Amino acid sequence: MAGDPRSLDGKTVLITGGGSGVGLECARLFSEKGAKIFLVGRTEAKLKSTGHAYFAGDVRDSQTAIGAFKQAGKVDILINNAGAIHRGDARDTQDDDWQFVMDVNVNGPFYFSREFARQNMDGGAIINVSSTCGQVGAAGLAAYCASKGALDQLTRSMALELAPRKITVNAVAPGAINSPMLFSKHSDPKQAETVVERNEDSIPIGSVAEPQEVARAILFLAQERHITGTILSVDGGYTAV
Repeated sequence: MAGDPRSLDGKTVLITGGGSGVGLECARLFSEKGAKIFLVGRTEAKLKSTGHAYFAGDVRDSQTAIGAFKQAGKVDILINNAGAIHRGDARDTQDDDWQFVMDVNVNGPFYFSREFARQNMDGGAIINVSSTCGQVGAAGLAAYCASKGALDQLTRSMALELAPRKITVNAVAPGAINSPMLFSKHSDPKQAETVVERNEDSIPIGSVAEPQEVARAILFLAQERHITGTILSVDGGYTAV
C-alpha cells in the first residue's frame, strides 16, 4: 500500500563488514524483523560464528561483490558497512595507506552497489555507512575524510540513477561509535585509552553512539520508500555546531 513501510519479512539483507560492531547489530535487528541475513567479511571464523549465511572475501576486490551476490541470490537490502581508517596527517600518509582506505571505503561500496543495481528487479534499498568526516574536516584523518566525502557523493548520484526503479539509496553518517574502529590505529596506546572521553567532550549530547543506535537508523532508511539521496547524521549534534 502507498505510504506503508517496506516489509522486511523474508527479504534478503546483505551486510558488508557484518562480523562485528554496527554490521553485527544490523544483522541482529533485521533478523528480528524477519529478514534473511547474508554477511560479507574478511574473517571466515568470525562470520561463521554468527550463525548467518556468509561469504568470506575482501570488499576491495570486485570479484568479492560478484561472488557474494551470486551466492546470496536476489538481494533486497544492501548495507555497505565495511570500513577502514588511517590516522595520520596528509603529509605523513603513505601511498599504500591512502589507497587502502579508498579501496575499502569507496571502491567496496561502489562494487557492491553496482552489483545490486545490475539485478533485474525494482524496489529495495541501499544504505551506506558514511561518517561525519564526509561533511566536516578532521585533522589527522585526511584519507578517511576524503573517502567518506566520496561515499556521500556516490550515495546521491546512485539515488538519482535508481529512483526510476523505486530503489532508495541513502547513507547514515555517525560520529564516534563505541565499536572496534574507534579504538584502532592509534600511534600511542594512551590515545586509544582516552578516545571515548575525548570524543564526548566534542559531542553536544555528551556521549558516543552505540552500534545499536546506528543500526536503528539504518533500519529506518531501509523501510522508508520516500527517502532517497539523504545523508542522515547520527552524531549527537556534532555537525550542528
